[in-house]
Amino acid sequence: MSHQDARCASNTETVVVAAGGTLPSVASLSGKNLVVVRQTVSGSLAWTLTGLPQMTLVGQTTGTLSSTGATATLHVTGGDLYIRNLSLTGGSPGLWADGGAIVRLDHDTVSNNTAGGILLDGAGFDIKNTTVNNNGANTAGAAAFGGMRVQNSLTTPKVLALSTISGNQLLGVTCDASASLSPSPTTVLVSGTTGVDIASVCGFTSCGTASTTCGAQP
Repeated sequence: MSHQDARCASNTETVVVAAGGTLPSVASLSGKNLVVVRQTVSGSLAWTLTGLPQMTLVGQTTGTLSSTGATATLHVTGGDLYIRNLSLTGGSPGLWADGGAIVRLDHDTVSNNTAGGILLDGAGFDIKNTTVNNNGANTAGAAAFGGMRVQNSLTTPKVLALSTISGNQLLGVTCDASASLSPSPTTVLVSGTTGVDIASVCGFTSCGTASTTCGAQP
């Protein structure tokens, strides 16, 4: 397994959680900075990473975090978290990032969460080759959403590219005036929302038809 910079991780810095295993708290990691999720692991993660080095979370063998719907499948506050090849499902929402966190998604799936896919609240983000689909409506906050919500966005980066946001309830992508995605997304496919695909304040439109330059790539 490797980190975002492609550096191979050693056994001493890696925690592996397989199906039936217990997800680690930040305190229990004790200097380790790579967590591998193998197959489907039931439960949710709530990590406060403020002041810590970048953490890496990787799915292996169709790695999936499956929550019960009462809390976010993955809630990260502060710090820098790189997530690759992982599915987040069953939560409320699937991914919630706040407190100045930076989340970097690469070939992930956020689907079938009960109350929204991704909530970015005062968080930076670099989201690529990610699918956000079939999530229920989240009406608990100041603004409802189904696929993705960007708000209070004072932290950079603000990158959304080569991703597919489809079949979500109510609203596909919503933003507040602070969003200012940069660069403006031109390769993001948003479709099949039960209401509005993309709120106008987000400042971009769907790229249209799935292709090598439109939507999540294999």
